[in-house]
Amino acid sequence: MAELDDQPIAERRRLRSKYRSLLSDAATRKNEYLSGSTALLLEDLERSNALYDAVSNPAEGVLDSKFLLISADIGAQRAHQMRLDSAAFDSLDYIDRVREALYGAPNPDEQQMAGLRPNWAAVGAAASRVSRQAPRFSCIYGPLMAEAKERRPRVKRQPAKPPAASTQQSASIETMGESDVKKQENQTTRLVQKIHKILAQVGPINLFELVINPRSFAQSVENIFYVSFLIRDGKAFIDDESGQPMIEACEPPQQDDYLSGLTKKQLIFSLDVGTWREIIDAYAIADSVIPQRVSERNDQGLSQIASQVLR
Repeated sequence: MAELDDQPIAERRRLRSKYRSLLSDAATRKNEYLSGSTALLLEDLERSNALYDAVSNPAEGVLDSKFLLISADIGAQRAHQMRLDSAAFDSLDYIDRVREALYGAPNPDEQQMAGLRPNWAAVGAAASRVSRQAPRFSCIYGPLMAEAKERRPRVKRQPAKPPAASTQQSASIETMGESDVKKQENQTTRLVQKIHKILAQVGPINLFELVINPRSFAQSVENIFYVSFLIRDGKAFIDDESGQPMIEACEPPQQDDYLSGLTKKQLIFSLDVGTWREIIDAYAIADSVIPQRVSERNDQGLSQIASQVLR
């Protein structure tokens, strides 16, 4: 590339004209580049190198880079067209020829069975015409001598015994009988009924203002769980036409309502701690519409299900 100086305008125009001619030829000869020999592409590359010796300004350098991109793309496509013929090498024929060199043609099997010593010198002489370097051990499929590793039997370790408190708690959980399960189911039904009564009293209300407890994330999740039973049984419905999820108590639909076109839709409600806090700030929720529930614990530290009541 020439040094950056005050190159005459006429010289720059001449360079740009030749570069445009080169780019035009490259565009029209693309198929010839790919299908023919590389001589035509090398010829145009030499034209580009000769022009580049006179370039001293960025405008002409940009034109040269365009041709380099075209030539690089052509080279990549030609390389992609190159294919290796994997069937050209016949390993069985190769082995037969090596055995003929070792024991002599045309019956190497008979001479090998007769105890003739293999002529490795002849094989080495034939290989020396191609390569004088001794083959490495990496060409061998597997090691020459391999010892099977003895597998040691695994020793089963006994799990550590849990602390006494944990054992007592597990025992209490394991001894939970059918009456306890029914008690929990009755408690859930009782809470759902109480929330339905509250919803009927307050009238239409924002869903978040109903279920979100600003003092307890866990009870907010529980409130959503209990309200889902009201939606499932058709005792409440959610209307979002105003842009806000408004929930209201209603009478359960009858069979005629479904025949008239009424359909149920399932909604998956996801709530994490971060979203819970954002909802509290966005709706300025200070108190919970559904009253706070108080949990009592027994001597073992387990929550009493019967104590989960609305107060």
